[in-house]
Amino acid sequence: AFCEGEGEKTMKRCGGPLVDVRSFPTGLWVLSSDERLLRREFTARNWGAAMRFVNAVSELAEAANHHPDVHVTNWRDVRLDLSTHSVGGLTKQDVDLAAKIDALDVDYSPKWLEKVRGAAGKKDDEGDEEAAAFDREYYVKGLNGDFLEDDDPASLLAKYAGDEGRFENPEARDIARAKDEIVQALVDHAGLRGTSVVADLGAGTGLLEEGLSKVAAKVVASELSPGFRKILEDRVGHLPNVDVVAPADERDPGLNPDSVDVCLLCDVYHHLVYPKTVVRKIGALVVIDFHLVFRPRPLPLLQPGAGWA
Repeated sequence: AFCEGEGEKTMKRCGGPLVDVRSFPTGLWVLSSDERLLRREFTARNWGAAMRFVNAVSELAEAANHHPDVHVTNWRDVRLDLSTHSVGGLTKQDVDLAAKIDALDVDYSPKWLEKVRGAAGKKDDEGDEEAAAFDREYYVKGLNGDFLEDDDPASLLAKYAGDEGRFENPEARDIARAKDEIVQALVDHAGLRGTSVVADLGAGTGLLEEGLSKVAAKVVASELSPGFRKILEDRVGHLPNVDVVAPADERDPGLNPDSVDVCLLCDVYHHLVYPKTVVRKIGALVVIDFHLVFRPRPLPLLQPGAGWA
């Protein structure tokens, strides 16, 4: 989640924490509420450990000609603030330096380390992940509002299915045009076999289900929208190795990771309200997305052209 600076006077802000306490339990960079500053805090074992870290950061900062604000309080509590003052916010210089700082050895307070790890475990157990941030001007009804609000299968079919539908029009949507290639990619690169169980999370209108059913022993089509689930039942429910399931909620996809060999999210990840929580519950994961390389905000899928990947 590194920011990309575009010239000295411009920046593109980060969208969340750069370091997750679950994957890096000894440190945590946090994005400030105004998205203009990165902060990392910890307690060192003693004064000497704090000073060794600060001196090491000083050498990195001098070499990069980019200097964080450094605070040491209570003789061993360390706080670093990273920001690019010339632009009043974050640039690539900040995240590059943050990455180098994270590579430093630090002698942490054992009690502090135990507390941080315990808090991370408790958060995981309780499912306290905050809902993902998103562009509310574009997703006016929420990340899944359009699909959940309209539960009429006929209305959803007219809008999203068939050669003229938003999901299945091969002339307007790369995913629809490449559906056979996507299935083959799972065989070639994700280990999908005739004995495998594959889950399609966010199966929608069932674009991939028939193709998946031909190469896997079982297909689990997981879909949050009641209207789409009815469409799935009508269109692919007759296939003997396809099961249509409903997620328990936006945190639980309703899958048993021990019984699923591959879980596919095809143009779906950005609709996960609690992505980290969901990903932890689905086992082996393949994400396939077709998206604009850069835009100030996401655009509808029916606008292919220059800049698409």
